[in-house]
Amino acid sequence: MKRLYLAILIIALYGLTLGAFWATSIRTLTIYSMKDSYSWQSIPNANNGGSDNFEITSSLKNPKNMRGWVQFEIEKIPADAWVLSAILRLRLWHRTTNDTSEGTGDSAGRVYGVYQLTQPWEEMNITWSNQPNYTETHYATSTVPSTQGGWEGPLVWMDWDVTSMVKDWRSGTPNDGVVVRDTQENSPIFYSTQFFTHNKVPNQTYYPRLIVTYVEPQAVAVFAVVLVVEGLFIIALHRRSKPALLTTVSK
Repeated sequence: MKRLYLAILIIALYGLTLGAFWATSIRTLTIYSMKDSYSWQSIPNANNGGSDNFEITSSLKNPKNMRGWVQFEIEKIPADAWVLSAILRLRLWHRTTNDTSEGTGDSAGRVYGVYQLTQPWEEMNITWSNQPNYTETHYATSTVPSTQGGWEGPLVWMDWDVTSMVKDWRSGTPNDGVVVRDTQENSPIFYSTQFFTHNKVPNQTYYPRLIVTYVEPQAVAVFAVVLVVEGLFIIALHRRSKPALLTTVSK
């Protein structure tokens, strides 16, 4: 019975410690886009910087394919922080549905990829013709949801796990942002999804964002010390709970 009580104590003690560590030491930081834009393949020299939305499309017909670009100021993450996760989140404005008269398809279920850029770009200058190169070393995918968004709501988001990209930037790789594109471009049917930008929208609830979860090393060090102390305490209790050894001395 004593062993059962000891086991319950260990589970409760470490559970409370872990819960307290998570509640007090795990931080979440939301970073809004510093620049975003998109471009049309059918109008290769047009710049759409400053628009209230950017559009991702796949089509062989005009306006053909469209891609979007987003960049975040990751310097806002504390320099000594250990990044646990980083999520790119875009608020959906509108997506096409099946309409044979318009030649559009339902973009719900389309897979959009986010790829790490390897060249700098400017929001008010980027076009399809001068778009920066990107690498597939670090990339993430997400599926277009079936719910429609809108200016007045509901809030519909798409998320991409870009943890590896953020860690790469923090290790010294230049942060040039990301490109968002349909993973299957040049579709015979026109598929489109529009997302809000940080321009000409009512407030920050519309903005593209990077949600970073991190912990600082000092907190981890304190957590480790607490675990050691608790471990020593449990060992002491365990030793005290052992029955005294009876020794028989033969005469």
